[in-house]
Amino acid sequence: MSGLKLNNGLKVIIDYQPVGKRVQTDIGQTVLAAAHGIELFEHNINAPCGGKGLCLRCLIRLIDGQLSLPSAVEIQNLTKEQLDQNYRLACQARVFSSSKVEIPASSLVGRQQLKIDGCVSHFETDYPYKQYVINGLRKPDLDYPYSLWQQVDSLLAGKYGVTDLTAGIDVLRHVKLTENEGHAVVAVYGNEIVDISPPAVAYRPLGLAIDLGTTKIAIFLVELDTGVVLASAGMLNPQIAYGEDLMSRLAFALDTEDNARRMAVLAADGINQLVKRLTFEQGRQVTEISQAVIVANSAMHHLLLGLPLNHLALSPYVPVTMAPITVTAQTIGLHLQSEAKVYMMGLVGGFVGSDHVAMIQASGIDEAQTMVLGIDIGTNTEIAVAGRDGRVSSCSCASGPAFEGAHIYQGMRAVDGAISQVNLINCGMKAEYQTIGGYKPIGLCGSGIIDLIAELNKNGIISVNGRLDLAHPRVRNGPGMVPEFLIAAQAESGCDTDIVITQNDIVEIQLAKAAIAAGIKRLMAISGITVQDVDKVIIAGAFGSFLKIQSAIAIGMLPELPLERFVQVGNAAGVGACMNLVSMRERQRNEALAKKIAHIELAVSPEFKRDFAKALKFPKLGQGTDSTYISANPVL
Repeated sequence: MSGLKLNNGLKVIIDYQPVGKRVQTDIGQTVLAAAHGIELFEHNINAPCGGKGLCLRCLIRLIDGQLSLPSAVEIQNLTKEQLDQNYRLACQARVFSSSKVEIPASSLVGRQQLKIDGCVSHFETDYPYKQYVINGLRKPDLDYPYSLWQQVDSLLAGKYGVTDLTAGIDVLRHVKLTENEGHAVVAVYGNEIVDISPPAVAYRPLGLAIDLGTTKIAIFLVELDTGVVLASAGMLNPQIAYGEDLMSRLAFALDTEDNARRMAVLAADGINQLVKRLTFEQGRQVTEISQAVIVANSAMHHLLLGLPLNHLALSPYVPVTMAPITVTAQTIGLHLQSEAKVYMMGLVGGFVGSDHVAMIQASGIDEAQTMVLGIDIGTNTEIAVAGRDGRVSSCSCASGPAFEGAHIYQGMRAVDGAISQVNLINCGMKAEYQTIGGYKPIGLCGSGIIDLIAELNKNGIISVNGRLDLAHPRVRNGPGMVPEFLIAAQAESGCDTDIVITQNDIVEIQLAKAAIAAGIKRLMAISGITVQDVDKVIIAGAFGSFLKIQSAIAIGMLPELPLERFVQVGNAAGVGACMNLVSMRERQRNEALAKKIAHIELAVSPEFKRDFAKALKFPKLGQGTDSTYISANPVL
């Protein structure tokens, strides 16, 4: 590689994951410097030495593409195993082709704006967990030849009338009680003894609710007997490095068995990282967690469990099973009690998974007395319609990762410096914006992109077909003669370049918003209702939490209804996971609901394709009014 002649006139793209930032740079630039200025990476890659190769903190991993050979600094300081696995130092590795690199959590210091709440502080519980205090344990001798377990059985039966209990091998192996301590606390789940402890060390039982999403993982640490949520945390799903959408990840996993195993390990490792952090912060141990509930879409569900993917990855997208599954934590690589039970909630069909059922359950859509539309917006958007007759219909649509900043020229996830809100002033001659954290702008996240396109549409700077008007003073031809709109000039940005939105970016948003709009229209038509029949629209999910509803309506993504009919509920899937963790009644309700939902597969619907084509257009808003920019050369 050292013999390759560099040509700085050639440009390549570096895709930084899991930040979601894509940067165009010269061939031969370092991975660190390629982000157009060290200011960006002070918030994303830990490089306290300024990229001089002194701190060894900017560890990255090459996923795809071509980098320079390891430098002397890398050979000296990275292990052979790390180098074999394509780990490099961002300040040393130079790019020779368009590449994708992963920034490990240890190197990532930026603050990702992840919406994981929506979870209330506690839930009503009917968890089948009981603690029994027993006294009179004795050390076995010739006159009393009874083991600890025989004594426990006898004392529980005599004092509490509890019989026919079992105990897992993990409890039998690791009980810390000695026979001469006299008394103990016996913890029972259902008919199984899950722990025996001296009263001084007995603890409130812990459970884990997990929302395993395509983009993020959110977990909630809950006291099982009280329903109190002790803490919550979230992170980007590490699988993102191998595909930002479901089909890309399924294709990767189908390629080899090793790839499939890696996807399962990545999901489990992400959960384990969050669990370790939360239990440490609460002064607890991961081995105290005896129960977990996981909600996920069908693809995330199958990847974690290692289920066959052949039928799910191809039309008509049939899961291996849609029934609830209970496994032990160790079976799927989770570091909890080794025999902790993990309840994987049931699926609906296609890519409509248990996260969607949990969202419907938590927001009460299935019990509504009015006509309700529920939309969980994400890389895979799920939509539900529930009527006054109790019927619920659902579908999913591949809205793609554009709302997360993917496939957008200067798009990025919701990290410090991302433009999150935009307002165009004086017919678009001036752009006012807000960034996450108040930093100088370095790109646009999903909510900012939606805002900006709504403003471009309102001011007539794009046509109904999404074409930018080159006659506008802030519209120009960018690289490759692709039209672009200037948002922030280089002097006010935080990455030594202008911040723009390109014509290609607008097309990506058109595709995403059209998928959602067409999905809503088709599901309502199948349910026999019109927009005017909808009494309430529930918007769920991380992206939906930050979305400005007015802007989403303005670009034709959401139905045109009064704003008071919209309710943004945050991570309702996480709430549903917590409900099912602590309540057997809620599990029964959830299982019945999953069977009750009518799944509509849009991929085979010719009407959906027609609706999608129509939904690509933007609403024609206010052109020709005093507040609207009027082009001297209108675009069609």
